Amino acid sequence: MEFVNEIVTFVRRVPPALQWRTARRLQPIQRSSARRELSSRIVRLQRGARPHSNRAKAGRPLVLRFANAHGSQLQELRWFQEAVEVASSGDVRIEFVNLWTTADNQREETATMLDVTKGRADLGWAGTRAFGCLGVRSLDPLQAPMLFPDYSSVTAACAGELADEMLEPLERLNLRGLVVLPGPFRKPFAFTRRLLGPRDYEGTRLRIHESVVADVTYRSAGAAAVVLSVRQMASDPARYVDGLDIQTEALLGWRLKGSITYNVDLWPRTIAIAASRRTFEWLGSPERELLTAAARHTLERAVEHLRDQRERDRRALPDAVNAILASPEQVEALREKVEPAHEDLRRHPDSRAFFDRLQRIVEETMAPVPKIGAA
Repeated sequence: MEFVNEIVTFVRRVPPALQWRTARRLQPIQRSSARRELSSRIVRLQRGARPHSNRAKAGRPLVLRFANAHGSQLQELRWFQEAVEVASSGDVRIEFVNLWTTADNQREETATMLDVTKGRADLGWAGTRAFGCLGVRSLDPLQAPMLFPDYSSVTAACAGELADEMLEPLERLNLRGLVVLPGPFRKPFAFTRRLLGPRDYEGTRLRIHESVVADVTYRSAGAAAVVLSVRQMASDPARYVDGLDIQTEALLGWRLKGSITYNVDLWPRTIAIAASRRTFEWLGSPERELLTAAARHTLERAVEHLRDQRERDRRALPDAVNAILASPEQVEALREKVEPAHEDLRRHPDSRAFFDRLQRIVEETMAPVPKIGAA
């Protein structure tokens, strides 16, 4: 170890290191359930002393706390924040509380949304895949493996009435679903092997986010589904798993090296923004309408952004990742192998009707356009 003999060197090196160690040790306390509950109680007491009907007279903006499991915001969340603040002329503001849980928490998305259900935060988000793990499976059909053939079908699923109806059962969790936002396709990635046909999946360990559908999908393919924390993913994920599903734009951020099966789209990355029902009912009618309108505006922006997603998928491939292609026979064999995940969606009462309607939407987007003048 180099001896630090200059005060300038000491100031530059040692304090930041001590600060990092202190922050890491205090993180479990700072992100504890008890601390979040105390913080939410303070906010509710302050709001109780200043009802929303008197806020305009007070001249102070309403600040809504948005629980974010990540260290930074997804671009869709920033769009939502911007839409709220612009539409309200600054009278309503979104304050993101990043790293809502610890980096060691393997259930970061469901843990975050559970706190929103309890009113510890006003708003939150999670992948639509996660709500099935909380007991409401109405959004699970959006992750049906290999169902969507292209981004136009994803857009059709998220931009219509179906997505709004899929959000309604979240009321059982004391949540008010605001919007489902479409995103990039997630593809099979492996560190040292090639995930092409069904045989390549047998005996593997594959990382998933919290998802009933992903768990059934990989077990059907003969693989073990493993949930990893952010810290495990950031350290050396190859120690724990053989591969994972991921969108190409995330490969560089995680600094992954391996191969991605480029022509297999497992499922899209779709996220849901939801409000605590406690907060939503406390708000005045104009503010509820504001949040709904901001959600709709964010959806329109996400749909427009998705138009060029195929090109971004291609450009995002890092040099350290090898893009491989499964043969048509391998793709079809894999599709048959994961069919039990579709059957599971057809059986469950929460997802059955939504899955059938989603299949019809996909079929309609795939239907050939009739030629002009055709009988």
